[in-house]
Formats: sequence, structure tokens, C-alpha cells
Amino acid sequence: MLGKDDPLHVLFVFAWLVVGGEETEVRLLARNLNPRRYRLSVLSTFRKPNMPSQTHEQLEALGVPVDSCCYDMPPEEHPPHIARFIREKRPDIVIACQGVRPIYPAYDLLDDRPPLVEHGGLVSEAFHNPKHYTSAYVGVCREIRDAGASVMPCPDDAYEIPSMVDLSEFREGDRESARAEFGLTPEETLIGWVGRLDPKKHVQDFVEACALAARERPQARFMVIGGPDAFHPEYAEGLRRQAAECGLEGRLIFTGDRKDVARLLAGLDIFVWLSRGEGMPHVIAEAGAAGLPVIATRDGGTPQQITDGVSGLFVPHENPPEVAKAMILLADDPGLRAQLGGALRDHVVRNYSAEAVIPQWEALFTKLAARRQAERAA
Repeated sequence: MLGKDDPLHVLFVFAWLVVGGEETEVRLLARNLNPRRYRLSVLSTFRKPNMPSQTHEQLEALGVPVDSCCYDMPPEEHPPHIARFIREKRPDIVIACQGVRPIYPAYDLLDDRPPLVEHGGLVSEAFHNPKHYTSAYVGVCREIRDAGASVMPCPDDAYEIPSMVDLSEFREGDRESARAEFGLTPEETLIGWVGRLDPKKHVQDFVEACALAARERPQARFMVIGGPDAFHPEYAEGLRRQAAECGLEGRLIFTGDRKDVARLLAGLDIFVWLSRGEGMPHVIAEAGAAGLPVIATRDGGTPQQITDGVSGLFVPHENPPEVAKAMILLADDPGLRAQLGGALRDHVVRNYSAEAVIPQWEALFTKLAARRQAERAA
């Protein structure tokens, strides 16, 4: 039973920990929630060789314990371990991320079940599990929230809480620092992309668009920030070959995985995102926090993030020539870049900053904790 002065214990259960929007959300919750009122812990069930350990290290540095015992267990032992962990640690709320499948078999083994929140970063995740134990479904954009509502016993128990950005991570002086690291001159326009190198993100379209723009604008430089996806290591190798074949050696920088993404974003002039099949790309909000103009495809939650011609530019899917045209347009017009980037930053501050998002999580936690107390008192 939660004591009057005890912090609310929230357990996040992940399928795996890489470097993505849901991992970032937990990290920023840990940084911004009042520790006298909340404490977080994380349990992750799967690890593949070459997955980055960055999120593990960041969470533990923030004092968030990460249970990774499942990494050394066969899959059939994951539900019993999760159930034991919940019995022993007695979290007040459990949040299952990435459609993690062992959570329902684990709840079948429990007599006392804390409120279960499913957190959806993709539409498909809403359909991974049954919903008879799910107290609330949280989608990071309207499309995912609606998918959750369509399968919840009570549609009103589906919520939209967007991924947040901590504006304090974006600091003055980062632009000069980042550009100096890569030897960029003030006259060069740096156009970048950020994320795991995953085929659904269509990074190959970005590379092809870079090659087209490079022929027209000698002062343009390009950057891919992020490392290989552990499930698709060959894709990253193919991108490097593609860049070399397109004549982009010396023009396109592959940084690999970085912990200083906010600093590197500050060094960009233009940000590009060309995915198909995403949820709400957290990195677009980060680009907005850096005041960048964004070129993006209409995908998932991006229409909620960007208004075409006002706070960014939309381009068709799988159309590098149109992407290159947008790159050139923005490279030639610093005023338009400032206008679009400023509008997007204003939108991020109002809707995706920690100050805007943390109260939404707190309201949900309070509601679920009160429901839990009422059920126990009945």
C-alpha cells in the first residue's frame, strides 16, 4: 500500500532498450519528475548483440535502476521473471512499452495487479496484446491514440501524450562547437538527418537527395547522425557504399551513435526526415527545439508537428528529386529557414516541451493511483 509520503513507483517494461523516442521519454521523465513524488525503474526483456548501451548508461546515471535479467533467460522465462519482479518491487503503476508481449502472460501470474498502461509509439503496437488488464492506453500522437481507443474496453481510457523535449539540452554555443568539430566554415550549409539506420526511415532517399543537391550547391555539406540498427546492420553498410558511389565522400559525414544529439542538431542549418510507417518522430520535435527548418514526409504524427509552409516543408514519399529541390530552396533562403525554424520552435515550446508534457503524465499517474487506492479500499 502506498504510504502518504511515499513516492509513486512507476515501472517501465521495455521489449528492448535502444536509442528511440520511448527510451528518451523515460529518461526525460526521470530528469523532470519531482523525485519526492515519483521514482522510476525499468525492466528490459531482450538484447541483441551490437545494440547501443547508451540508454542503459543514461538511465543509471539518473538513478533509475535497470533490470536486464531477462537478457540471459529463454523467452518462456520472461513472464515469470516479470511477475516476480512486480511482486517483490511492488510498483504502483506499470507502463509497457513497444507492445512488449510478455507483459500479459506475466499479469496472468499475478493476484495483485497494479494498473497497467500500454505506451504506443506505433499504430501496430496497439494490437499486440489483449486489453482486459490495460487500465490506460497512451499514444504519442492522435493516430496511435485512436488505434488504442479502438481496442480498449472503454475508449475514454486511451490518451494522447506526445513525446517531450527538454529545452535545457539545447544550449548557446553548441552551434559553433559542433561545426568546429567537423571543420565547417560559416559559409557552408549543413543539412542533416538523425536516427537509427533502419530501412523504414528511408535514409537512402536522403543520401540520393544529398547527391542531387550537392551538384547544384557546392557549399552544401551533409550529415547522418546515428548508428546501425542492430536488426539491420547491412543497411548501414549499404548507405556508406551508396554515398561513395554518389560521389559524396568528403561531403557526407556519418557520425555513428552519439550522446550529444542536441549539440549536433544545433550545428545543422536544415533537418530532413523521410520515414514511412513511423509514429510521431521525436527527433522532429528536437529539431524544432534547435530552431531548425524541417523537410519531412507526411507520416504518422508529422502533420501534428509541422504545418506545411509555416513550420516546415512536406515532400512526397520516396522522391529524392523533390527532397533535393526543398534542400536547395532552403539553402538559398536564410530568411525562410529562420521563419520556418522559429515557427516550429514556438510549436515545440507550447506542445512538446517538458513543461507542457510532464503535467499530462502527472495527471494520468494521479488518476490511476486514485483508482488503485479505491479498488483496494472496496
